[in-house]
Amino acid sequence: MFANINEMYQCLLGESLDTGLSALLVRFSGCNLTCTYCDTRHACTEEGQRLELDNIVDLVLERKLRRVLISGGEPLLQMDAVRELSARLLRERVRVLVETNGTLPIYGLPPKTKLIIDVKTPGAQPQLPFCMENLDNLQPRDQLKFVITSRADYDWSLNFLQQVKLSIPQSHVLFSSAWGPLQPAELAGWMLHDNSPYRFHLQMHKVIWGEKRGV
Repeated sequence: MFANINEMYQCLLGESLDTGLSALLVRFSGCNLTCTYCDTRHACTEEGQRLELDNIVDLVLERKLRRVLISGGEPLLQMDAVRELSARLLRERVRVLVETNGTLPIYGLPPKTKLIIDVKTPGAQPQLPFCMENLDNLQPRDQLKFVITSRADYDWSLNFLQQVKLSIPQSHVLFSSAWGPLQPAELAGWMLHDNSPYRFHLQMHKVIWGEKRGV
């Protein structure tokens, strides 16, 4: 089986509870959104390279990597390939994380896959709604991520969370400030004032390397 891949490189994870751990990032090509703060437009607009999944698995095993992040773009646009790649890696006892923008169903991924699901705030100006059925399919290891661009986004996110029932710990809900529109200290201040049960989060890779695409 093949997948359209924009790029692959070894990285330190920067946007999940696994922040700081080494992984191979496999960035799938294509996206169904054009978010205002998108920092991977190259993955959304470039066709990418058609790669055999066997080659990706061989690379992971050759480098003795124990963790793979599948991201995009929006990887679930290629759900069959994501499902198959995840299953093969998990059979090799490689931990698999999948980042998705939350607009497509997550149902069907292998049970041990760890999901980081964006809930797009109004500041992202998403063209598609969040897939609410995904909340019913969350496992305790999964995470929800809110990228906050303004006070209005912050209030919207709190209201969203008050309206839904979550099957993940509150500490698995990540609030991070959009790189540029909102200073991290401002978001941290709001969360401290509210004694927030959710987790403040930084894009660590950007703190270290700025807008650099890969390492």
